[in-house]
Amino acid sequence: DQRIKSNIADANSQWDDIKAVKVRNYKKNDDIAAYGDNAATELGVIAQELEASNMNGLVKKEVLYVSTDKEVIDGDKNVGDVKTYKSVKYSILYMKAIKALQEAMTKIETLETKVKALEDA
Repeated sequence: DQRIKSNIADANSQWDDIKAVKVRNYKKNDDIAAYGDNAATELGVIAQELEASNMNGLVKKEVLYVSTDKEVIDGDKNVGDVKTYKSVKYSILYMKAIKALQEAMTKIETLETKVKALEDA
């Protein structure tokens, strides 16, 4: 809501950041342990690869265990203990992607206008 925000300004270009993102297929190790070859293949990014692309702001360094985590269920960890796994702030990544898509749309529209002008000449 605009009423609770200040210093609203257009975002900087996200073109290079999104261009550098490697979108991967992968299976989670816990799923492989539970389901073997039938483990679901997921689509996403790898936190360490984002860090290597200097997009550290998209990587969470601490994630807490929740009641549904295998380690908590097995009694090895407690709810609220800190995991050492890295995770990705997908909500920020999505916003970067929308901005880059808008940039691509503008470039396409500009090229379409130029092509039409050449065709009409």
